[in-house]
Amino acid sequence: MNKRSYQESFSPGSQPPEHIDDDNSHNGLLPINDLLSPSQEQPQSAASSKKQRNFIATVACETCRLKKTRCDESRPKCGLCKSLGLECVYNERKSSKRDHSLSLIMSTLHRMETKLERLPSSICSDLQSRQRHIPQIIDSPFVASTPGCSSQSINIRASAMNPLAQGLTPDAIEHDDFEFDEQQRMTNSKGLVSISFSQHGVIFWPGARDILPKRLLEAHERLGKNYVIDMEVKRPRLPMYIYPFPPQAGDDWLEALPLGMIKGLSDAFFATFNSFTPIMDKNFYFVFTIWAAVESRFGYTMESCLVLNVLALGCHAVLAHQEGNYPLPGTRSTRFESPEWMAVIQEEPPGLRFFNEARRRIGFLMCDNDLMSCQFYMLSSIYHSQILRPMDSWAMIHRAATCCLQMLTNHDVNFDEWEGDMKSRVYWNCLMNETILVQELHLPPSGLARLEEYVPIPKFISFEIDGFVHLRPSSEELDDSLFQYHFLAQVAHRIILTRIRHSLYFYSDSGTFPLPAINTELHHQLEQWRLNLPPSIQFQDTHPTTPANPIRSPTTPISPLPIDPNRPPSPATAVSEAMLRGRYMIAKFHIGRPYLYKALRIPTSLSEDDLEQLRSGLRHAMNWPVVGGIFHNMKSCIPIKFAFCSQFFGQILLFYCISHSPDPRIRSTLPLDWERWSQEMMQFLEECAPFSPAVAKDLELLRLL
Repeated sequence: MNKRSYQESFSPGSQPPEHIDDDNSHNGLLPINDLLSPSQEQPQSAASSKKQRNFIATVACETCRLKKTRCDESRPKCGLCKSLGLECVYNERKSSKRDHSLSLIMSTLHRMETKLERLPSSICSDLQSRQRHIPQIIDSPFVASTPGCSSQSINIRASAMNPLAQGLTPDAIEHDDFEFDEQQRMTNSKGLVSISFSQHGVIFWPGARDILPKRLLEAHERLGKNYVIDMEVKRPRLPMYIYPFPPQAGDDWLEALPLGMIKGLSDAFFATFNSFTPIMDKNFYFVFTIWAAVESRFGYTMESCLVLNVLALGCHAVLAHQEGNYPLPGTRSTRFESPEWMAVIQEEPPGLRFFNEARRRIGFLMCDNDLMSCQFYMLSSIYHSQILRPMDSWAMIHRAATCCLQMLTNHDVNFDEWEGDMKSRVYWNCLMNETILVQELHLPPSGLARLEEYVPIPKFISFEIDGFVHLRPSSEELDDSLFQYHFLAQVAHRIILTRIRHSLYFYSDSGTFPLPAINTELHHQLEQWRLNLPPSIQFQDTHPTTPANPIRSPTTPISPLPIDPNRPPSPATAVSEAMLRGRYMIAKFHIGRPYLYKALRIPTSLSEDDLEQLRSGLRHAMNWPVVGGIFHNMKSCIPIKFAFCSQFFGQILLFYCISHSPDPRIRSTLPLDWERWSQEMMQFLEECAPFSPAVAKDLELLRLL
């Protein structure tokens, strides 16, 4: 089928996006100079086929609006008014419904951060009364900031921004997340033991090694200390072949793709993956990016690479809609109906043909470090994450982090503009995803965390231009705000999880550490985070005990789920809600995890409060919503699968050790139905094992229990 031209892509009577000034509100944005300015001449080589873009005024003055001329938006007078000696008047924009929504987001987050930064005076007194312990650990950047308390307390976020001001070396912030030797990292010159945050590190715990079966420990020692990294690095590369669609289309198959397929896959991507990992701007993508790729005949341009990655992830998104029996975006059905191009997703892994076309083009563009390059590498990381290739995902995250560092350092970034806000969005997505792999596998960090104080949380400024307004129903606008709430809440949650990592994960033979005051305050901060969430995403701290559901094997045909009136309205809503609840439970579990270490190492030193921390941690290690309910079938939309596999590996070991402890007090902390949950975690690992040699090896070790 022949490719339609850019002009023919619009419906009769409509016009392609050109400069037309009107009174539409634009969030008070300044010009998007770097992306849309005509002052940067395009080379006449590969980029010659691109359509030249005109400068687009965000808010034109009244004189330029009447004369229908381009306004350079200079203040207090634009260039035209200055040359004609006329009075230059700009109309003040009116607040829109979206402005109020964004204002609510920012005020809520400000209130949450204010509460997180405050420590009650009783906690200060407790900390000061334990001054004899604090000097031993004060050199580590983990003590939360306490207004009015000792000046020795260290603000984690402030020290991440300016470590030298706190007397720390620049490497001290992330040093303990990167160690070559797991055994060496657990020895502390101050008399404290640094507890590994990695779930794969549980097998090195001294108390656990006294309980775990000897055959398991011997098999683990034969693998080597970094077997997860070694196995993932040595696995076969992702296949490089490309199957055209349809098969008879030949090498130019991308030029023959129906526009309906391109739009359908893109819509599915934005309805799922981009909702809970908001890397792309939907308006900008459909107004400029997709048409630039089509106009260049999917040439060697960054726009082509971005669109191809979106299509690759769109294949996973369509499959998720099929697994969950959700209607595809833009259809009027109440259940999934296969589009005429459904066969395009039927390859293993889904979307590989598009992803490989993007990989083939990126070679000539790999040295770019702009916003679109960062988005490309983040999309590549998400794709690798979905197909359980953690080391490939980390490589793409590291490349995206390089782009972020280049964009955000040695440059003035206006985060109140659309482009600056987009840089904030990719930064936080990159940082949160990098942290997960760095902490689990002890990979070297990129240094991106040092900009955490400099880069504000995103405001989600929408891309709007004069003369081309996307009319969206109010329900869709509310959905956008809902997902923004979810994402920003998870950004705030990451701050708490970092404090848990740097505050509690130390141990002393005297049994006095972790400090109860710090533990109490971290529980308090986490509860304040949950209670201060916007009403639309509030949830209760409940621990339902649900019966095990059958797990579909990779070869079992997909049968649509029956429509349940209580299920989430969309796959993206299901993921966002499950991730928010799951992150809360993960934080609770991690607060109790140092006490599990203490219980296995010196059980005689446990107090009643310690035992209660054990119960809380183990209780919150169960029934994680991101792997239950609808996710038993909707596997194609589960995020960070490898991270969950790693969590389950460590949790199964911990449940085994606690259940086989010689101390009856410790065994009594096990929650009801923990054996069922252990079986469900094993089933999840069995489902993922065919796609990752490291997960397969973890499963093999666990079967020796």
